[in-house]
Amino acid sequence: MSSARPPSASFEPPPPPSRKRLRSGPDAFDVLSRDGAAAVLLFARAKLEAERRGASGLVNGSLRSFASGVESAARRVTEWVHDDGVFIAPLFRLLRERDEVPSCPTLSAFKARLLQAYNRGLLELASCERAEDVNPLVVAASAVRFRRTTFHLVQRWSRRNIFSALDDVVATLSPKAYAAAKNFARRVQDDEKRREGRPRLITLPLDAFAARVQTVVNEGSHDALIVELFQEFDDRGEATGLGLSAFKARLRGAHRRGLLTLRAWQAKDGVKTPAIQVSAVDHEGMKLHLVCRTAAPLPIPWGRPARLVRPAKL
Repeated sequence: MSSARPPSASFEPPPPPSRKRLRSGPDAFDVLSRDGAAAVLLFARAKLEAERRGASGLVNGSLRSFASGVESAARRVTEWVHDDGVFIAPLFRLLRERDEVPSCPTLSAFKARLLQAYNRGLLELASCERAEDVNPLVVAASAVRFRRTTFHLVQRWSRRNIFSALDDVVATLSPKAYAAAKNFARRVQDDEKRREGRPRLITLPLDAFAARVQTVVNEGSHDALIVELFQEFDDRGEATGLGLSAFKARLRGAHRRGLLTLRAWQAKDGVKTPAIQVSAVDHEGMKLHLVCRTAAPLPIPWGRPARLVRPAKL
């Protein structure tokens, strides 16, 4: 994968005037780590998209909001992902089905809009150099030419300074959404202490997400019930910003790609409880409830129990 940046003269980073409120004094946003800022950025973008969906006349009204929506969608999808990007053509089809790009009725219009956003530094595009496992028709349909480079992917994580991106998004929120983002930032700060350096799931690509989930499942002695596993991550401060439904969606995506294995609840697992129903993940007409362990069972540390010694008869 290669990514070419246009000349710096074409970059347009104008800060909105309302951004001043972020720097008026010590604020929840000012003390975030880079990883924490990434989590708050996802939350703030979701708030911004919800507000714009509620005001139909404002949907995709600007290039900045278009780029934000496309990049946010690219991070949520679990299909047609290649390295750190998502192929442009299937991403467009998904956005069109959701009616999230009314300003781009065709794939050509969508590509032109992407190039505008890329040229102004609002999102990142990348080339697909090796894709033996990808349908070549998808690669061809996703191709967009810029000068001497052909792009195929929208990068899921921009190389822009994450704090600048957060400032840009938060500064466009309504007062109510801004307050919600600020409260969420405080939660992220609290979770930093509980996480103790462990990764935050919402910021991980799907393969790293699956690897982290598998590690935690293997710490137990049996396959993990999904709702209990989610609670475990939440208690560790790793699930902030990732609800149970989104957690289950990512598990489904990882299962489809063979990154981990889900299975249905069986009689040998015990009596069914309400937690089992809450854990259900739909996959090809089946209900899956548990994440399977891959590690060998740990040996009993104290070895075989000693023989019972019968008391001597008096």
